[in-house]
Amino acid sequence: MSTQSGITTSEELLESFKSLSSSPLVIRVSEDNTQLIPDPDFEPKNSKNGDLEAAFKDINTYLSKIHPQPSYVVIPIDADSEDFVFISFIPDVAPIRSKMLYASTKSTLVSSLGSGKFSKTNTFAWTELEELTYENYQFVTAGKDEEGPLSEKEKVLNELNSLQNLSLTQQGSTSSFKRELASMHSPSPSANQSDNLLFRFDDALQKEFDTLPSNSDNNTLLAFNIDKETEKITLTAKEVGVEVDQLIDTLSRANSVTRPQYSVYNYHRGKFAFIYSCPSNSAVKDRMLYASSKLTLIKHLKALLAEHNFTIDKSIEVGDLIEIELSELSVEPEVASPGSVSSSASSTVGRQGLKFNKPKGPRRR
Repeated sequence: MSTQSGITTSEELLESFKSLSSSPLVIRVSEDNTQLIPDPDFEPKNSKNGDLEAAFKDINTYLSKIHPQPSYVVIPIDADSEDFVFISFIPDVAPIRSKMLYASTKSTLVSSLGSGKFSKTNTFAWTELEELTYENYQFVTAGKDEEGPLSEKEKVLNELNSLQNLSLTQQGSTSSFKRELASMHSPSPSANQSDNLLFRFDDALQKEFDTLPSNSDNNTLLAFNIDKETEKITLTAKEVGVEVDQLIDTLSRANSVTRPQYSVYNYHRGKFAFIYSCPSNSAVKDRMLYASSKLTLIKHLKALLAEHNFTIDKSIEVGDLIEIELSELSVEPEVASPGSVSSSASSTVGRQGLKFNKPKGPRRR
């Protein structure tokens, strides 16, 4: 498989992965930027059979030496299973070209090695050396039901999980909460507002979505964020005529501060994509807040567009904006169907391909 950059997975890497049983594997892009290869300079020293702690120590030591070079890491969880830890390590301070190259090649690598071998709970996108530790791995994969005092991150998560049940309170449930959102006190929510939507749209954003279907062929991009002060989702940017290759730059300008961002992009006539970006260096509470609101927001947006016989047919979730696979938003040229008529001549599609009728000559006088 290849990406827009033309990078492929080498046979050497595939063989190394097949024979992987205990030691971790570091993967990098070859010097000529054509293939994904095992890093020949990585030599594990402490890793033992199924010893994840030693594996992380080897990885951290080696990547510290070559920092800020991006890399991919594969670590066997144990020798008796085919489950692996996958880490996409792309430091924030790495050169822009390297960051874009590695971010856009990640999906190719995972697909080539076998996406079924990497569970969602063991797939990570990290940017700091401090994250490449066994202690951090244990923290991010820890079960929710573990006993013991809660850390600050866990307290934030519990708080946000409780917010997801606010709709029960709105519907008369006996469950009670110490704090209600200001948006719950709207005197008469419009028919377009979903009862399950955690944060209401502000007037400007609601107006844009009301008129968006009527402009469904203008490559319109709407970017919006959660305003924690007003407890509403607010419009932060609107751009018209945004081509696919301009999308990342346009979204970057819309998000002037480091925080998560929602956006809806009309990438083709009648086709809409929902994009959720969550930069790795954004605040923990912001990341959790946006993640907990995402599903109900998508459901609400689909309901808005359904009133006009449109839908969101793509949902893209990335860390940094450069990770967006623009190829997912490409649309192949439409081929005329049998009997359809173009502005210049009628055409038909047969098994041999596209055929055009011979144009008629001028009338005789």
